[in-house]
Amino acid sequence: MAKMTHTLQVEMDLNKPVEELTQVITTVLSSHPLNQKEILTALDLEIGNALAAIEIQEQKDKQEVVE
Repeated sequence: MAKMTHTLQVEMDLNKPVEELTQVITTVLSSHPLNQKEILTALDLEIGNALAAIEIQEQKDKQEVVE
């Protein structure tokens, strides 16, 4: 019996994270042409949250060095 799934298996070169992630995102977006804005908006939110967490940690690290 045929097995059909909507999955993308990816092998990434972790030495080139930006280029590799860009290719994955482009591939996913091309398979969802009607939802590209929603996907990118959700990714933007997740990236913003990750950056905010890094900023918070950097501020804590600075405070520990000063004290």
